[in-house]
Amino acid sequence: ANSVSGVAVNEECVKAFQELRADRKHRFVVYKMDDDAQQVVVDKVGALDATFDDLAAAMPADDCRYAVYDLDFVSEDSAGETPRSKIFFIHWSPESADARNKMLYASSTEGLKKELDGVQIDVQATDASELTLDILKDYTT
Repeated sequence: ANSVSGVAVNEECVKAFQELRADRKHRFVVYKMDDDAQQVVVDKVGALDATFDDLAAAMPADDCRYAVYDLDFVSEDSAGETPRSKIFFIHWSPESADARNKMLYASSTEGLKKELDGVQIDVQATDASELTLDILKDYTT
């Protein structure tokens, strides 16, 4: 499971995603490059009762990350209110991150997304104002 940049995706990444998507064990999973920039690994996992604020707090101010977030919401239609969920792929690339890291994460995004089958919406954020629950909710209407 390699991406274009030659960075591998650790199998734990896929396993944690499947636990979020199919088993609904997690609210979010945060991924990072390992110290040698050889593979994408799991950084943090948010329990099912974790909030979006917990995810936002897990994003470092000066380094890149990837995350998947399972957003539960209620859709209103002719049948009434229907509980739904959407899985977001978030590419966090703050302005203050190292330029080399930003390029490495950018070039490895597609490879990771290919491994995470079931992601529905992509969001890119470079600062906290671009990573809010309201922004995610805008994609659900």
